[in-house]
Amino acid sequence: MIAGCSTTHLNTTNATQAPANLEARYFQVKIPTRDGKELAATVYQPAMSAGEDAPLIIATHGWGGFRAKRPFSLYGKSMLTGEAALAAWKKGYWVVFYDQRGWGDSDGHVHMMDPDYEVADLSQVIDWSLNHLPGIHRLDDGSPAIGMIGESYGAGVQTLAAFNEKRLKAIVPLASWYDMNSVAPNGEFRTGWGGILLAAGAINSGFDVGEMFAEPWRSAFGGTVNEQLKALMYQRSPAWYCDQGKRPYADALFIQGFHDTMFPYQQAEKNQQCWEKGGRDARLIGLQSAHVLPWPIQQWEGFLPFETDDNVHCGDFNDTTVDTVVSWWDEKLRGGKSELPNTCINVDDERGIALNAPLPEGRDEFPVPKSRVTLPLSGAFEWLMIGFDVGTDMFRGLWPGADLRDLKPNGGFGRPKFVPVYVARGDDELLLGKPRIDLNLGGTSGKKSMPVFVGVGVQHANHRRVKVASEQLTPLPDKGIYRMELPALSQPLEAGDRVGLIIYGFTTQFPLNSAFLARVADVQGHVWLPLSRSDNVALKDSLPYPRERSSATME
Repeated sequence: MIAGCSTTHLNTTNATQAPANLEARYFQVKIPTRDGKELAATVYQPAMSAGEDAPLIIATHGWGGFRAKRPFSLYGKSMLTGEAALAAWKKGYWVVFYDQRGWGDSDGHVHMMDPDYEVADLSQVIDWSLNHLPGIHRLDDGSPAIGMIGESYGAGVQTLAAFNEKRLKAIVPLASWYDMNSVAPNGEFRTGWGGILLAAGAINSGFDVGEMFAEPWRSAFGGTVNEQLKALMYQRSPAWYCDQGKRPYADALFIQGFHDTMFPYQQAEKNQQCWEKGGRDARLIGLQSAHVLPWPIQQWEGFLPFETDDNVHCGDFNDTTVDTVVSWWDEKLRGGKSELPNTCINVDDERGIALNAPLPEGRDEFPVPKSRVTLPLSGAFEWLMIGFDVGTDMFRGLWPGADLRDLKPNGGFGRPKFVPVYVARGDDELLLGKPRIDLNLGGTSGKKSMPVFVGVGVQHANHRRVKVASEQLTPLPDKGIYRMELPALSQPLEAGDRVGLIIYGFTTQFPLNSAFLARVADVQGHVWLPLSRSDNVALKDSLPYPRERSSATME
């Protein structure tokens, strides 16, 4: 295998088959753009005999990332984008892995996924590949067999290009958005991610992230996005195309994480629905991980702010995530057998289910009694309490009957407010689906602002600490009534687990969105939980036994 570090210049070709025997190798190239810039790319050439051909995979990186310049590289060994692209290369695919403009070794400035720049660049990469790489496989209709993969920012360029670039046939968006406004639920920008994006972007772009500080993008750094930015982010989203009735040209395998605190699972589900409405084949894999904030904000198993599960569990279908992606390309670009179900959900690291419909909404209604939360103290020092909670749990375990397994609310001053509404009876139960809330938020302050952050909490038997299910919190910024869906959950339960509403006055997921003057918030209403039994074939419509509900009354 011959490796190249210097830039290789290739002659143009229109050969649809390899003109001679080709050996497996990789080399660096420069691809011109429409505005005179050059994109840096690494071409992975498969081993082919004369007369053979191979499909083409385009790969690109996420925000602040860079291409896999060689097989043994950060992206090639640590990121699903690189791992799957290189696995495809070893199976006989052409791979072109490029740095998006403004990142890595490419020219130009970062334009925040502008259709006239980043999205248009992808078409230039395809043009160059078809004009310089011999033996790219053609499908039955004579069109080139082209697939793509990329995570986050690199997923967005695929989904947007799919509405105009007819040559894309099988894309794999990892942790993408349907509406970019999901980075600002209820208008509140995820400021915990703001610092990560700024730091990663500045380092790898040579501090060329000035667009982030220009209007209207800079409004996000104050914690709340303005109307101009909301409109711009919507226009740079699949939602904008779908709402106009436009149809994508490529089939898609969407991969999204339940613990993704940037783009929750529903973003992929809405993309899937848009693709299917447009007559395309769209599959969806729900993993546990994706965009993950550093510990102690979130549980961090790796060393990068982006993680993916190693395996896909889907009823009778089980495979590595890398091989699942390559099998998708084999099916779409080589006419291989279709094995992947419509929707696959990893319940945990070892179990999963197959679905032929969207995740269910919460059907089980529970009242939430009037609950008081001190802002911004409630939850502000939660990460400092980890050691205390561990010690308390050890003592509690030595005291028979210490865990009464009741539904008494707790916290609200220094700790988050937890309002338990249900106790799990067996180890085969789980939270799987989309919770809903109907909450009235009030408080002592005369001002409208009353920011709290709500989610579904799970408190294990004989444990003090209340964990946020799938680590998902949603901001409720002002007084008023909130009737909305919360981020989807995939959370196994154990017998004795208390489940309920958890309310923070401060969270490091939204550090700049919290109140800075002390006040007391009041929350009351109802929550609908997606409770079900674990089943590796299908979800039950309802549990076959009665549930115990909170006896608390609304105040």
